[in-house]
Amino acid sequence: MIFIGNRYEITDRPVYIEENKLYNAYDSEKNINVKIKIIENNRYISIDFIPNIIDESMLINDLKNPYILSIIDVGVQRTVDNLLYYIVYEDFRGVSLSTLIKGAYLHMDALVRISTQITKALQAYESIGKYHGSLKPDDILVDDKHAIKIADFGITEANRGTNIRCSGNLKYMSPSQLSIDFTDIKTDLYCLGVILYEAVFKKFPFHEAHTEKQLMKEIDKGVIWSKQNLNNQNKDFINIIKKLLERNKNLGFKDYNELLLSLSHFMYKTSKIYTDDIEEEETDLEAVLDKTGRVNPDDFYKTNKISLKEIDEALEKEKASRKLSVKRNKGKKQKKNFKKIAVTSLIAIIVVAMLISYLA
Repeated sequence: MIFIGNRYEITDRPVYIEENKLYNAYDSEKNINVKIKIIENNRYISIDFIPNIIDESMLINDLKNPYILSIIDVGVQRTVDNLLYYIVYEDFRGVSLSTLIKGAYLHMDALVRISTQITKALQAYESIGKYHGSLKPDDILVDDKHAIKIADFGITEANRGTNIRCSGNLKYMSPSQLSIDFTDIKTDLYCLGVILYEAVFKKFPFHEAHTEKQLMKEIDKGVIWSKQNLNNQNKDFINIIKKLLERNKNLGFKDYNELLLSLSHFMYKTSKIYTDDIEEEETDLEAVLDKTGRVNPDDFYKTNKISLKEIDEALEKEKASRKLSVKRNKGKKQKKNFKKIAVTSLIAIIVVAMLISYLA
């Protein structure tokens, strides 16, 4: 068993603890399940990080935002080699967005729902003059209904606005953070663009980089959109991603309301298209499944909005159709057997009658 702070037992049973990863844990004092994250001290973390994160946790919890994980406890644990910080969050039953991205393709309904919730969480924090500054898919938990909770709020703010640069943060740092250590609303909008790009295209928007300097060079080259198949009916959602990644302030989103409005317009447009299609033809199971995961990456953008409820309904419809087909086939078989028995019986009666007549 691995205990943190002599109180929190890591219940995931890892071989070793990875830095900057959310683990399931058990609070032995309060007898409740929690989430916990371990961060190793490094030269970028300020000396007053812990008292600052305590202050930030109070502000975050006061927001009572449904999309932000509440912070329960923070602390320090010393090891022989290093100093470890730990942050304890409320429990939330879901998987990380990074796990979902690695799995089947998310349908547009789920992507827009997740994007909207992330935006509302960031907007709530910005309402008190704060910015996330270290958003990444590993810290976005998603449940089976695509409701989300986000961790790491307050960490960058507690570090005086500077990203703490722990494991996994590099690829999600914005140009302003890489160049001048500056975090603002554009930082979070840009990072959301990177995350959504990964969710749609199943890859990072830039070439692999191992240092901040290398990553900045790749970002300066820009995203090569011409290599992507953009001739599809979900082009509007791709345009939202483009605008999130736009470095020119005059061309990108100016605030969260503008982003929410774009997401809302996209949902309305796709819903209308989908409703019109449904009126013209009956829902087909294979069509439903093709729109929700069993598709080639290059064909993903051709998919319509589709919900889990509609998939279930299509599956139930298919099951009912099969049951009816089996019942009909069984009825036909019984009817056929009855006819066969009747004919055989009639022939037998005729033969017997002929024999009696012959003997007489």
